Amino acid sequence: MSAKKTATTIRRPAPAKANGAPPERKRQPARQASERRFKLTLEYDGTQYSGWQIQADAKSIQGSLVKAAATLFPGQTVEIQGCGRTDSGVHALHYVAHLAVASDLPPLAITHGLNDALPKDIVILAVERVAPTFHARHSCVARSYLYRIAKRKSAFEKKYIWWVRDRLNVGAMQRVAQLLVGMHDFAAFAEKQELKKSTRVLLHAVELTEEGDFILIRVVGSHFLWKMVRRMVGILVEVGRGHLGDADVRQLLTGKSELPARHTAPPSGLFFEHAFYSDKELQDFLAESSGEDAAE
Repeated sequence: MSAKKTATTIRRPAPAKANGAPPERKRQPARQASERRFKLTLEYDGTQYSGWQIQADAKSIQGSLVKAAATLFPGQTVEIQGCGRTDSGVHALHYVAHLAVASDLPPLAITHGLNDALPKDIVILAVERVAPTFHARHSCVARSYLYRIAKRKSAFEKKYIWWVRDRLNVGAMQRVAQLLVGMHDFAAFAEKQELKKSTRVLLHAVELTEEGDFILIRVVGSHFLWKMVRRMVGILVEVGRGHLGDADVRQLLTGKSELPARHTAPPSGLFFEHAFYSDKELQDFLAESSGEDAAE
């Protein structure tokens, strides 16, 4: 992983311009002629939220955005959709959503208006006018997550790390992480609700690096099952502790198992990092992350 992208003090990447197989496109309802669509790029501290998806009985990121949009566009029909779910307590550096609304407000006014109405732990980084066919989830070709493990107790970052007290064999973790790259059936890493659909996921990269007092794990994939990344991290930590080996992880990719669920990493260390909307954007990111020259 390049130092540019993995500084222990997390740097928010600049907004980009713009689950096996990607989700099937759904037919979109007819739109009003005056409706406009905007791409929202945001960051949030997920500590106090039940995740992205709106819920009737819990505070969510999507619900907070819908509430803020109602104050900015009173009396208007507003649609806000995200690029994917995030688990309860998970954070985001560069999350993408789309806003569909019949409004003549320019992007900068929407940015300021939403930020004024949002709680302090959700921030709109950028708003960009996009084509009516753009969909934050269906148009997304890949996502990346970053997990932060601390090797020591921190007085300041408890909400944003997982402090693992044991000494970890990072070399073993790096070796085993490569077994997860590629197209695999991640049923063993899925919640029971996910087993009703395909649990095959394409992972483009699983990278581990040490930076000072931190171990950083980046996972880039076509999509992710509920709690999948946290369970992958938990299994890799067990490898680092010497409790699991290569054969154990290979076995987890061949069928169901309760083992990953028992070792689910806490949400505090997990950040949604990027959403990618073109193959070139994805390949450039992977090249930079691995230290290679970006594709021409």
